[in-house]
Amino acid sequence: MSSKKWITKKDGNENKHINIESYGTTREVAIKKLPVKPGVLEKQAWSMLDNMAKITNVDQLLLQMNKYSGTLGDYSGFNSMLIGFQDPNATIVRSKNEWSYFGRTLKEDARGLSVLYPLGIPRKDMPGKVKALIEKKREEGLDDETIEKLVQDKFNLGSTGTAYTFGTGNVYDISQTDPIPGKAKPVKDDVTTTQLYKTLKDIARKHYTVKEEPINIGARGYTAHSGDGNGQEIVVMKIPGEDENVLHTLIHEMSHARLDHLNRKDIPYGIGEAEAELSTYLVGQHFGYHFKDESAAYMKGWLDNAKQEGHTLSNENLDRAMNNARHIIQDINAQLETGK
Repeated sequence: MSSKKWITKKDGNENKHINIESYGTTREVAIKKLPVKPGVLEKQAWSMLDNMAKITNVDQLLLQMNKYSGTLGDYSGFNSMLIGFQDPNATIVRSKNEWSYFGRTLKEDARGLSVLYPLGIPRKDMPGKVKALIEKKREEGLDDETIEKLVQDKFNLGSTGTAYTFGTGNVYDISQTDPIPGKAKPVKDDVTTTQLYKTLKDIARKHYTVKEEPINIGARGYTAHSGDGNGQEIVVMKIPGEDENVLHTLIHEMSHARLDHLNRKDIPYGIGEAEAELSTYLVGQHFGYHFKDESAAYMKGWLDNAKQEGHTLSNENLDRAMNNARHIIQDINAQLETGK
């Protein structure tokens, strides 16, 4: 029995039977890649956090977390992990439109990285868009104080709220782009330790009382309830010529304040210290400071104490630390940009 297939075509008053294999030409159909569902990405991120929370060696944990410190300035902890999972070599990651602000275009074979983006809340404005406005207004002759006010009024530079629903989109590592001749701009600015400390101190003073004074309790800093009992007070010991040490201390104490450890009675003391120091490590790594040895020793001591009381780091603790670091980095970058 023949396995050939036939179609019938009208030819004048006659019907002709034509072998279907000889009729027409074969078409190649391009199959569009379907976007990854948000739930799949979110599940993947939680799974990665679960695995990291099981790492008991603090040095190994910090090495693992370091992979995500570079992208925390622009992306959440979840998205930083998803970017690292899809491209372990990713360094500076932007959307297609964002790269255009930096005078770069996507390569023809550019490989996108899937990330989550929040629905139902205002989107955070990325650095390229802000830089473009600042440069334009400077060319128009506006002074920096006026420009800073314009930036604060026009853009969402920090946290824009809590999202419960997400979509997905693509972003691209700098390796997937090419500079546009005559238009490429620096994508990362250098900053001194003194400048970074001053910037962070200015940010902290918008929310807390910040003091620099001698401390006689065997610590370089602490966070406490302020005198009126409603706010928080950050105290750091600043020794002339030790900018990096006091920067480390300020990040740590500001992390305690932002993570609300004074009021979170459900978080054991040792776990709170580990959260704050992990945040400090990530912020330091993002700006090129190597706090690993000091951070590892500090975290190990407090986690050993917590373990004796039956407590260990969970995926939620890691998530809190990463996103706290993210917000501190974002605030610093925004302040540095508008304060130039």
